[in-house]
Amino acid sequence: MNVRLLLLCFLFTPISILLAQYRDYSRMGKTPAELQFIDDPLTIELKEPSWFWHNPKQDSAGEQLSYAAQLEARGEWEEAVEAYDDLVHEWHATPEALTAQLAIARLNSAHNRAQAAYDADIYLLAHFAGRFELEPILRDAVAQADLLAAQDLARTLRRNSMDALRANYERIIHFAPRWPRVPELLLKIAELYILNEEYDSAITICDRIVIDWSSCNELEAVVTTYCTACRKQADKWQNDTGRLLHLEQLIAGARTFFPTHPQVSQFAQWQKEIYLMRRDRSFEKATFYDNPSAYSIEAAAEAYRSFLRTFPDAPQAAQAQERLAALTLLRSNSKQPKDAQ
Repeated sequence: MNVRLLLLCFLFTPISILLAQYRDYSRMGKTPAELQFIDDPLTIELKEPSWFWHNPKQDSAGEQLSYAAQLEARGEWEEAVEAYDDLVHEWHATPEALTAQLAIARLNSAHNRAQAAYDADIYLLAHFAGRFELEPILRDAVAQADLLAAQDLARTLRRNSMDALRANYERIIHFAPRWPRVPELLLKIAELYILNEEYDSAITICDRIVIDWSSCNELEAVVTTYCTACRKQADKWQNDTGRLLHLEQLIAGARTFFPTHPQVSQFAQWQKEIYLMRRDRSFEKATFYDNPSAYSIEAAAEAYRSFLRTFPDAPQAAQAQERLAALTLLRSNSKQPKDAQ
């Protein structure tokens, strides 16, 4: 250790310390149809020896582990975490490194350092897989992710903050894709999408849960979230009758899939609201085209015909029939001079 410090004194000159550049951790795909969890989550860099940082106080992994444990026993837990971390950096391939990393996760969790505890859990999953009991680490990682979400939700959220909260759950899913609690984590992700008004992405996540985990314990909540997202998305797509029809069909499908859902009557009401929204926008579209100075008579007539085919019993049907008849007559009259010639 003394030799290392001596070398540092001789070699230290003003230099720029290069920070590792992490690749962006984000969803792949631009649209809900392309939404998927990326196969390679944010790179969890390996802890390596450093001449400047993380210098152990002892000369072997065993001695450093004993030293860190003594600090912990004396209640100096922050110093103990640092000593454990130095061990992992210096002697990563030793059995003591696993013990030290587990201690880092345990101490940070016990002292409510959610981000540090979560990072320590993820490091274990990334670099010590198969060498420890998985379930406790996964449970703790979820608990820390929940705590981070609760802390952020108590403040004003920015989009990048919401992305980070979702990424916390996505990493856990990446490392344990067959864990029974995956549907629960996916539901948390969907709920975060709804909070960020990304309803189409929430719909996609819920759809994945229904397809892959159709008998999960969270199914009732998943269907609720799914239909809620559909209804909220309808307000964002209220001028797109094609998309409104799709959302209407999604809620109808959810009602068929889960007919005993306790909120099925609410879902039916939302489906009706989207139907009425689609009906009214369709009529507005027809009246929009009913402007001979900007559009052809035939375009307006076809818009009214389309409305009547789709909504024959609508309250606006009589008005549409009247305008269609008037447009037909107008078109007929406009052709008469040409016929006479």
